[in-house]
Amino acid sequence: MRAGGAAPSSGDRRRGGAVEFTIVCFDIADDRRRRRVVRVLEAFAWRAQESVFEAWLDARARRRLLSLLAACIDASEDRIALYALAPSDHADVVSLGRGLPVDDFRHALS
Repeated sequence: MRAGGAAPSSGDRRRGGAVEFTIVCFDIADDRRRRRVVRVLEAFAWRAQESVFEAWLDARARRRLLSLLAACIDASEDRIALYALAPSDHADVVSLGRGLPVDDFRHALS
């Protein structure tokens, strides 16, 4: 798993504080900028869908990720949305369907 992407145990805390399940979605107009954004995201998270990445990140890792992403985009044309969710326990994160790491989610369907 990449930096920040490892799933924590319940109540896990790291240097930056509580680790939260984080979803990053993007709509990037330019192919070159989109490739740069994907390379940055791949260092922090795993791809869930074409324009959606997921990770377990603490506040420090989220700030670093946002800084790197901001340097990759044209804010007048592109959009990146980052959602930090705070499930009370790792088991609260549920995925329906296939294609996601089994170790990182409690799958309802496979």
